[in-house]
Amino acid sequence: MALDLRDVLREEMRVHPRLVQQGLFGRVDARARIAAAIPPLVPFGDSEYAGALWVIDWDHRLPSRHAALRLYAYYTAEGRRELDEACAARERAITAEDLFPEFDVSDFAGLPADEAYEAETDLGGSPARLRLVSEWRRQIQPAASAQAIDIVRASTPFRELRVGGRIRAPGLGDLEPTEWSPPCESGHVRWALDVWYLLTFNGMVGEGRAFLVDLIEKQVVRERDFQFRAG
Repeated sequence: MALDLRDVLREEMRVHPRLVQQGLFGRVDARARIAAAIPPLVPFGDSEYAGALWVIDWDHRLPSRHAALRLYAYYTAEGRRELDEACAARERAITAEDLFPEFDVSDFAGLPADEAYEAETDLGGSPARLRLVSEWRRQIQPAASAQAIDIVRASTPFRELRVGGRIRAPGLGDLEPTEWSPPCESGHVRWALDVWYLLTFNGMVGEGRAFLVDLIEKQVVRERDFQFRAG
């Protein structure tokens, strides 16, 4: 049976010492409440979860106004060893820095993991949607990239966009796969690729249409407008 990372959370959650000092997230029901608010987590590709570390991190404020929920999931025993060592080193650093309340101390961001997620949560334990923060989410294999572009190009939403008559300046490029999107972010049943189509860019702000592509079903399953600011 596949490992449900929400069960791992129900069993154990690391709480930053500065939150412990404030008496926050210490109750057993805090773990159950957070776990109940999180959708099922699906490992990338053909991988399987071997385990995970859940952390409630502080917001570098006293008193705290909110907290950060962090998830570090690993696929192998080697991944667990690397995560355990990095976490232990971070805990030692926090202990060494935690001399006076007015001193800032380190948090648990940036630990090594096969999949790393984070979400802001209020102090009552109601988290926002988990976001994948692993840098590899933007590393897309050429074959997957080409397949996603072909699927979007053949889709009804893209054809309608192209024939809609909107003037598009030259030099904005073609369809561009930008990142992998996990189910906990997109709400789709499996991992999918986000493909961008830029419509306007004035040198500072760009706008366009994004298509979420399911490579298994070979179809566009979501579309949305996007905007970004350069620099």
